[in-house]
Amino acid sequence: MKKLLTFSIAWRLWLVIPVILAGMYLPFRADADFTRLSYYTEQVGALKHPAVYSWANFDGIHYLGIASRGYIDEGRFMPFFPFLIRIFSAPFGLLVPITAYSQIPFWVGVVLSSLFFFGALLLLYKLLLLDFPKQRAQNTLLLLLLFPTAFFFAAVYSEGLFLLLCVAVLYFARKRSWFWASVATMFLAVTRLSGILLVIPLLYEYFSLEIQGKKYNWRDHLQALSFGCIPVLLALYSYYNLQTWGDPLYFVHAHGALGNSREVAGLVFPLVTVYRYLKIFITVSLYQFEFWVALLEFTTLGWAVWGVYLSWKQKIRVSYLLFAVSMLFLPLFSGTLSGFPRYVLPVFPLFLSFSGFFEKRARVWKYLFGSLLIVQVLLLILFSRGYYIA
Repeated sequence: MKKLLTFSIAWRLWLVIPVILAGMYLPFRADADFTRLSYYTEQVGALKHPAVYSWANFDGIHYLGIASRGYIDEGRFMPFFPFLIRIFSAPFGLLVPITAYSQIPFWVGVVLSSLFFFGALLLLYKLLLLDFPKQRAQNTLLLLLLFPTAFFFAAVYSEGLFLLLCVAVLYFARKRSWFWASVATMFLAVTRLSGILLVIPLLYEYFSLEIQGKKYNWRDHLQALSFGCIPVLLALYSYYNLQTWGDPLYFVHAHGALGNSREVAGLVFPLVTVYRYLKIFITVSLYQFEFWVALLEFTTLGWAVWGVYLSWKQKIRVSYLLFAVSMLFLPLFSGTLSGFPRYVLPVFPLFLSFSGFFEKRARVWKYLFGSLLIVQVLLLILFSRGYYIA
């Protein structure tokens, strides 16, 4: 595990190099200044440099804004991650409005994201060792690190926190610590809305104990009462939405204002979503960046579906399979795959299934390693210069 942790730290440091080079030789995307910090306030110190501020592009700006001065109209961003940034920035006494951004919330966000991700890797490794040999667990984490959009774990995004909490839910469930599994699920729901779906594999683990050949005891039943606390924080945030914007589901409906065809009033049949992408491939020019983003999103969907199939074929634990399917549910039924290449990052059963698939194809590993790293660097460069990836 020490070797893997060393590799992950080296990976984190390595990501700085393409961002530095991109800042030197690639101009920021035209008409995309609103995706970086300098659009909102004059930057000082290290935040003037592309190698630094790029880690808060796009959503990172909003997380820092919420952490610094509270919500204005960004209700679609769930509160737990910016709340943590605010809490850990507060001791420095340097929290300031968005009009005069301090470097402190930025660096706190970067550090927290990295720590959450490293913590997630450690806990995921422990979880995988419950069922799989050491090499399989290490290969799974390696695939996760090399996935083309894994650089979001290093940015001021909630991906690392979300992965950590997802793994915590399943780890505590495996250990029959239902109280802590419930607490992790409760915080997941206010980290990203799809986190509430972790209640599905959690309840499956609980109600399938006898199927697994185990017996319930009084501690199981007593701790199961904690399942009732799972929606508490989400309900409080819904009440806050009602008081602030007059809509208890504003955090859902606000996604409709992004102009990415996401359905917020109901569900879209998955084949309709697929048809929309096929239409994009026919009508949008190859010379438009949006064509390639759509291709990335659609390709990621194909990879995820294949991963779910492999998980089923390899007879991976049912709760893990339920986790994977539930995490794919909301994007697929929303009418758009916008953001999908990032949303699959916490779905570790997909990486687990592919590690099993490739371990029997050892010669493929070195080619897979190189190709994934190249694509990751390319996407990171584009992200750092104002091109939307996910």
